[in-house]
Amino acid sequence: MTEPELLLIAADGHTRALLLAELQETGYNVVALPSLEVALAALATGRVHPALVVLDTQGDPRADPRGVGQLLNFLEEDVPLVLIVGAYDAHALAPLRARVAAWLPRPLRIADILTAIQRLLQRITESANQ
Repeated sequence: MTEPELLLIAADGHTRALLLAELQETGYNVVALPSLEVALAALATGRVHPALVVLDTQGDPRADPRGVGQLLNFLEEDVPLVLIVGAYDAHALAPLRARVAAWLPRPLRIADILTAIQRLLQRITESANQ
C-alpha cells in the first residue's frame, strides 16, 4: 500500500531538511515546500493533493493568522493540519487552534511530530474503512 502524500511547509531550511528526512525514513511520501506562500500557490493550482499538512510557522512571514486561515480554507475538510508554533506565534494563532488537528508548541521533539502524524493518518484510514 502506498503511503498518502504529506505536505511539509517550513521556512527554515535546516528544519525542513530534518523533518523531510525523518518523514521519508518513516516511509511517508512528502512534498516539502519553503514557505506558506509557495504552498498556497501549489494548492491553488492543484500541484499538490496532500492527505495531511505539517506547517512550521517559525520564520515564515506569511504564517500569521490570515495566512494560516487561508491555508485552512484551501484544505479539504478531511485534510488535517499539524501546526508547529513558537511562543510568539502561539499567541497570535490561538484563535485558529480549534480548526487545527494537532497543535505542537516549541520546543518539541521530532517524535512528537511523528506521533501526531501517525495518529491523524490512522484516523483517516479508520474513517475511510467505515
